Amino acid sequence: MKREDKDTQQPQAVVREINGQLVLDDPLALSMFRAVEKHNCKNTLELNSERVKNFKQRVIERGMTAEQVVIILLNVDDTNGGEIAKMLMPGFNWQEIRDKGEVPFTRGLAGREGIQEVLEAFDEEAAAKLREMKQVAVVVVDHGVAEVFEA
Repeated sequence: MKREDKDTQQPQAVVREINGQLVLDDPLALSMFRAVEKHNCKNTLELNSERVKNFKQRVIERGMTAEQVVIILLNVDDTNGGEIAKMLMPGFNWQEIRDKGEVPFTRGLAGREGIQEVLEAFDEEAAAKLREMKQVAVVVVDHGVAEVFEA
């Protein structure tokens, strides 16, 4: 970067006042946090590795293809995961799981096309990854983000 370019660059971080509170709006920091949370989705995947193996076997047994189905791991207490869970399992009582001191997760198989559409609405990076994946995908929604892995 040339010195004059550096001097004329606009700052990316901005402090705003919202409802009487100062709020830092920093796209670079937001990107960093999203990267960390996407990495944390890998931990969610690892904690559910046995269930993923079972679902992958179920895909094979049912003769389904990677174009038809994905394996989902959705944290129901995550804003996005909760909304997807409501669509997939309307009326399910997640509070019973919370009352046991557990974090409610939806684990299972879902139509790839529908999950693709949902990802397009809130996580373009994960949506692009799913579009490119040729194998059976595992879609993890946790920590405010989505991440896509090969099953």
